[in-house]
Amino acid sequence: MALAAQKALLDELMGKNRNACNGENASGPHWSDEDVCKYFLCGFCPHDLFVNTKTDLGPCTRTHDDRMKDAYKRSKRCGKMGYEEEFVQYLKHLLDDVEKRIRRGHERLAVNKCLNNPDPVTATEKKEKIAALTKRINDLVKQAEELGTEGKVDQAQGVLKLCEQLKFERSQLEGDARPGMSQTKELEVCEICGAFRIKDDAPQRVEEHLSGKMHLGYAKIRDYLRQFSERRRSPVKPFRREGRTLEDRSPRHRERRFSDDRRLSR
Repeated sequence: MALAAQKALLDELMGKNRNACNGENASGPHWSDEDVCKYFLCGFCPHDLFVNTKTDLGPCTRTHDDRMKDAYKRSKRCGKMGYEEEFVQYLKHLLDDVEKRIRRGHERLAVNKCLNNPDPVTATEKKEKIAALTKRINDLVKQAEELGTEGKVDQAQGVLKLCEQLKFERSQLEGDARPGMSQTKELEVCEICGAFRIKDDAPQRVEEHLSGKMHLGYAKIRDYLRQFSERRRSPVKPFRREGRTLEDRSPRHRERRFSDDRRLSR
């Protein structure tokens, strides 16, 4: 509360744009104002990426103004306010969420693969049982026909009832191997946005996925973080003008060069 009161007092005495540097417009709205989206100044606002998707972040409550973004990029304080660091932390948080979703997707596909692809030994045993039941059923059908021919109707009906039970047991063993059952298509997890997609799908559907809001949004986040990391790793080159570095123009360096020149002229 004390900090807020101090800020309100400074705003009243010096104006909201008291932090503006020389040459910056201090009369109107400024990019340093509280109601200006600092994420937008750094490049883009994540709230605009996933509108009407499963990962919708909701509308941003702060101002997005291209003129303020341009003014910030031209300002001498660009990159020195801590906005980029805060922006990167938020993007990493969003990326952590999608990485968790990608891991869960891989785990889910692994479980489904185990369920849909039983052990080869179990599958062989199942085929052997089905073959044995088929032989038993055929033998019972012949037995029932013989009993019917002999006039033993009640016995024949009992054999046929047992035959129906064996047929039901065989159908349970056959399961998905029954004729007419279509196998599901193999799925995979997108390593960019974590969405499920059909492996080796039609080009049109692949293009629809790649141009979707979720995929484009997370691709943009990953690209920004990659570029930010590369900029941080790249060495800072010394400022040069007319073939001289900042060290060349320092008074101590000029004095040392003058002394050296005097010794050489003697």
